[in-house]
Amino acid sequence: MKRFVKFLMIILVLAGSTPVFAKAKPQGKKNAPAVDFKYPYEYRVVANDITGVDTPYQSDDYVVFTAEKGPRHIGIAFDFEDYKQIHSFMKKSRTDIDDNEIDSFYFYILELPKDIESISYRIIVDGIWTTDPTNENKYYNPYTGIEVSTLDVKNYHKNETSRTDAGVHFIYEGPSGQRIRIGGTFTNWDSWIYELTETKPGYYEIYIPLPRGTYYYSFYNGTKAFADSTNPDRAWSNEGREASIIVVP
Repeated sequence: MKRFVKFLMIILVLAGSTPVFAKAKPQGKKNAPAVDFKYPYEYRVVANDITGVDTPYQSDDYVVFTAEKGPRHIGIAFDFEDYKQIHSFMKKSRTDIDDNEIDSFYFYILELPKDIESISYRIIVDGIWTTDPTNENKYYNPYTGIEVSTLDVKNYHKNETSRTDAGVHFIYEGPSGQRIRIGGTFTNWDSWIYELTETKPGYYEIYIPLPRGTYYYSFYNGTKAFADSTNPDRAWSNEGREASIIVVP
């Protein structure tokens, strides 16, 4: 009897050692892939609308590239990255009512970088660099001896102050011929250190390398100070002075 009681106590102890918040095992089809939410909602909508292999096309701020099934790996490299990075295509399958695969193809979705109106790229099929067979627009460079696929795009990105890998890209748009300066907490509010460059009529910009932190700033034209109209984040001093805010994570 004592042995039975001891054995029962061991079983209860072992049963009680199971974590209360243990992760439940997924139900349903074996080896079903987990839903990956690392992509934004807009990206997933574009991916869901892809129905098969087609010429490259633009959907809002995204460009869709597709390829036929068959190769072990398909990648794509772009001119704006100096062809230094190869992005892998993903597989998309069409299935029947019983979830059996009917057909499949490959796709890659590019989020369009800012300030780009055309794209040159190359496709990499099982390690071999080539042009895109779905795109008849190609360009041959006689100096490099390389042919690339090309695509004109419409950039919907707004011109606005934004963070970059190099720091902060400040933008001001207004009448041409002005001398626009910038000052803020990163200059101790000295507005004569940095002056924006008018890179095209009425479009002024400057890149300032800033470390992590929260910064307050204003643009200056002569003695007049004003907030950044492309940046909605604002702050006001005790004197009622308005300034813009930028956070570098």
